[in-house]
Amino acid sequence: MKKRGIWLLIGISIVLIGVFLGRFFWQPEPIEMVTHGLERLNAAPSFRYSLTQHQWVEGKDRVLTQIQGEKDGGNIRIMGQLVGSEVEMIKIGDSTYSKDPFSKKWVRFANAPAAQEVFLAELNPLSSLQMKEIGEVMLRGQEKVNGDRVWVCQLKPSVQNQMMEVFWTDFQYTLYIRKSDKTIVKAAIEAKNKAKSDPMTMTLEFKDIGKKIDIQAPNI
Repeated sequence: MKKRGIWLLIGISIVLIGVFLGRFFWQPEPIEMVTHGLERLNAAPSFRYSLTQHQWVEGKDRVLTQIQGEKDGGNIRIMGQLVGSEVEMIKIGDSTYSKDPFSKKWVRFANAPAAQEVFLAELNPLSSLQMKEIGEVMLRGQEKVNGDRVWVCQLKPSVQNQMMEVFWTDFQYTLYIRKSDKTIVKAAIEAKNKAKSDPMTMTLEFKDIGKKIDIQAPNI
């Protein structure tokens, strides 16, 4: 009986060790994970985000864009800096409002679609994650983003964004996909200027995905 008990304990231990090692060394299928992560983020009804864009200009690294934004359905609010100027905008449906940095008064754009096209990445950060083809995806391991354990994937897709295609080439994406729900919580984009081959980097971070966010039009 004692020997049977010992062998039973050994058997259970082997099974538990096998389960632990399997979970530790198991890795997801990268293309499937990236596809699923993009779908979940595009389907999210709301989220808060940050966007930072760097570009080399005349041999110097310059911050072109640094904003904080939030999205709730079709409503979006952003604030921060754009090419050295303070910017604060609110998009409610088809209407876009901008706060004058000097008078602090809100102004409604007469041609909202044109304004939204100019600020495409800032008002719609998901536009920078639209891809014609994902291409090969490399799994680069695991990290932590804002306390969440994430999978890190690198890919060189063909993008589906006319503004980006006109000015940039040689795109490389690094996506950080939260392990708990397979949602993209961070994206780092690298590219080169078509005219001068100067490098550009864009970093997007997402949080409060799916949470209630109240965005209202300003009083003007």
